[in-house]
Amino acid sequence: MSVASPLDRATPSRAQNLPYTAVLEVMRAARDNDYDEYSAGGRFVRWDTNESVAPYVPLCRAWEPAATLVLYQSLSIFGADRADKFLVTVAEKPELADMVRKLVVGLGDDVEGMDDGNGQAADSIKLIQVIAACPNLTHLQIRPLHASSRSVLLPVVRSKSLVALVCAPRLARSESSWDQMLYSANFDLLLPTLTSLELDIPLFPQTTFSPRIRHLAPLPLTRLAVHAELRPECVWDLLEAAGSTLEHVYLYFEHLLPIKETAEALAKTATSVQTLEFLSNPTIDELEDFDPDVEPTFDRILPLFKNLRFLAVSTTDISNNLFRLLPPCLKSLRLHGYSTRGLVGINFEMLNALVDPGLEIHLEELSVFDTAEAWGGQRGIALFGRACAARGARLTFLEDPEDSGESEETE
Repeated sequence: MSVASPLDRATPSRAQNLPYTAVLEVMRAARDNDYDEYSAGGRFVRWDTNESVAPYVPLCRAWEPAATLVLYQSLSIFGADRADKFLVTVAEKPELADMVRKLVVGLGDDVEGMDDGNGQAADSIKLIQVIAACPNLTHLQIRPLHASSRSVLLPVVRSKSLVALVCAPRLARSESSWDQMLYSANFDLLLPTLTSLELDIPLFPQTTFSPRIRHLAPLPLTRLAVHAELRPECVWDLLEAAGSTLEHVYLYFEHLLPIKETAEALAKTATSVQTLEFLSNPTIDELEDFDPDVEPTFDRILPLFKNLRFLAVSTTDISNNLFRLLPPCLKSLRLHGYSTRGLVGINFEMLNALVDPGLEIHLEELSVFDTAEAWGGQRGIALFGRACAARGARLTFLEDPEDSGESEETE
C-alpha cells in the first residue's frame, strides 16, 4: 500500500492560498541551481539564469506573479529569434522588462563558431535592443557580437547602472575577424557604478586597442579580471584608478610587462587586495631578452600587501627570494611555470627559507604548476613537500602535461 506524500494530499485551494512570500521562496528553490557550476558570469561574479522556472508560471494562477518575477530576474537571450520574442513580449507587458536584473546576451553557440559573419550584424543589433529594453539591469554578460554593432552597443551599456559587467570570449577560437574590434574602445565601458569588471577578449595579435587614458577618475571596482592583450599603460591606469578599493584581481597576458611601471601600479592595490592572480605567459622571442638578474615585479612589492590571502604568479615574475618576501597574512600560494626561464633545479635558497624557523610566514597551501625537472625532479619535489609539511602546509604539484607527456599530483 503506497503512502501519499504531503504534496499529493495538497488541494488546489491550499496551493492557491499560499502567501506570496512563500510561493516566491518555492520558486527560488525550484531553480536548477548547481552551486559549483553557475551558468552565467565570469571569474569573480557568477550567477544562474532562471529559465528553469518557466514551466511553473502557468501551473497555478495564484503562483504566476511570484514565478514570473523569479523567471525574469535573471535571463539569457541567445540568437535573433529569442531576442524577437522577448522584445514582442515586453512591448506588450513593459513591467516584465522592469523585472530583469541579470542578463546574458549572445548570438548562440552555433553562430559563435562560424567564420562567416553574414547576418550577425543584424542579429547583434536585436540583442542590443534587448539590453536597451531592460532599465533596471545590474549584471550584464555580453558574449561576442558583430564588431559593426559597437557604436550602438556602447551608448546602450553606458546608459545602465550596472554593478557587474562581463565581456566574454567566443566559445571556440577562430581567426575570423567579425567580432575582433567589438571592444577596441573597451574603456568606454568604465561605468562609475561598476564594482566588478571582467574583460576576456580574444588574443588577436593585430588588434589595436584604445590609446592610454590618463587621469582616470577613481573607480569603485572591487573585482577586476583582464585576459586580453591590452596595452600595459591601459592596465596601469585601471589599477591606479581602482587601487584603493580592489579586493580581487586577475591579470593574464601573453607577453612580459615592463617591471618598474607594473610594480608601481600593482602597489596601488596593496592595502585592499585579498586575492591576486598575475600570470604572464610570454613568447619565446620575448624570453630571449629575459634578464634573470633584474629584480622581478613581485620582489619589489610583496611585503606591501597587508591583506593578501591568495597569490597566483608566474615564475618569471618572482625570484629565489620569494618565501622571504611573502606577507605573513598569505595563506595560499600558486606558482605557474610557463617557461624554462623561471626556477630550475633544486632551489636551495627557497628551500632554506621554508625550513628557517625564524621566517614568519603562515602558508597553508603551496601549489605548483610546472615541469618536475624545473623543481629538481621527484627528489626536489619531495624535499619541498617535507619542508611545507613541517610548517603545517600542503604541497600540491601539478606537472605540465605539455612538457612532460603526463600529468600527476604529488602531495
